[in-house]
Amino acid sequence: MVRNAKTTYHVHRLQNTTTKTIWKTIQRHSTQNKPIPALEGQSDCGDKCKALQNALFPPVRMAPRIILPPDLLTHTRDIRHHTRPVIIHETRLAIAHLKYSTSVGPDDISYTTLRHFNEAAPLLNPNLFTACLTWSVHTPEWKTGKCVVIPKPCKKSYSQPKSYRPISLLSCFGKLLETIIAKLLAHATQMCWVTHPSQMGAQAEDSAVDALLCTIDPIAKAISLKKASNKFPLQPAVLTHNIEGAFNQVHPATLQEAMLQRWMPLYLTNWVTAFNTDRKLALGFDQHSEQPQPYECGLPQGSPISPFLFLIYSNAMLEKYHHPSDATDTSYVDDVCMVQMSPTVSRANTLLEERTDQHLQRGSCLELTFAPPKTELLYCLPLTSMDKNKSLASQPPL
Repeated sequence: MVRNAKTTYHVHRLQNTTTKTIWKTIQRHSTQNKPIPALEGQSDCGDKCKALQNALFPPVRMAPRIILPPDLLTHTRDIRHHTRPVIIHETRLAIAHLKYSTSVGPDDISYTTLRHFNEAAPLLNPNLFTACLTWSVHTPEWKTGKCVVIPKPCKKSYSQPKSYRPISLLSCFGKLLETIIAKLLAHATQMCWVTHPSQMGAQAEDSAVDALLCTIDPIAKAISLKKASNKFPLQPAVLTHNIEGAFNQVHPATLQEAMLQRWMPLYLTNWVTAFNTDRKLALGFDQHSEQPQPYECGLPQGSPISPFLFLIYSNAMLEKYHHPSDATDTSYVDDVCMVQMSPTVSRANTLLEERTDQHLQRGSCLELTFAPPKTELLYCLPLTSMDKNKSLASQPPL
């Protein structure tokens, strides 16, 4: 009880830390006095950085890339030549919803500075961002980030790079532009149906709760039908997947091809290409920081626009041409859940395997796959009427 109370207190204190108390909180936890142990037998700072970079940010651009088939993706509306400038209201709205406790990037410009800057000259930011979109420019200073690695809790050993979580600190100025463009992309995807309604996360009004409700709704209907008619005509089965690598597996050139095949606005497609190329990242720990190194690993973690770009990329793998009433797909960023209704469990299993093979076949063109260690099959067995004289422990599990 004492340990749980201390943990709850420290977690609450960390979550409510402000810019005025952050240094006191860091000093209290003495994180700067806990150096990272030797990683894979390497104790030198440079060798540690290489081990972390190879494990956490594996390069994807050096491998031969598969060209997308011309007819792989569907398109419903041609908005390739649509353009629009960034207006003052969009900039003000984005600044009003910023998290001012966010750490600054390598340029040391905070969100508070940007707010004062926008109040003093309201037209400068919209004009600057409009020029970036018009000429497909994302300045190199905004494409350089510093990465701080923190230990994951409850790990038996911290001598492996996978035991650490990377936290990328990007330029606040660049993230402001990325926040605005993310909303422009959301509007464009709704116009040409680039993302599917079953994709949750990284979108407005879509949360993990929505994904859960979409998953359990067909199962709940089957259970209610059983209770109403004392029959169970359809057996529900659930198969969950996790897209391996997620952000790290997004190839910038393939993402550009996917957006072009979807007939998305060219000015947004070209800017996304500039955003994803020639990025750099500097790892820092033990009070040391390396020089920025080329970041050749998919979408940058920590960017406001990366989750939405991943939805566009992953939907190319998860897209279906037919939507039968007995099959439901729900995804939350890189987690995929498939529900199959069938008269028998064995038939449901076969159908789930076929749907998985279809996704993997499409994913091979995008170099996306499911992570085998995290794949599991969950069956909802038929409900049996419980005898009041029998104990619950004797009933078959659901």
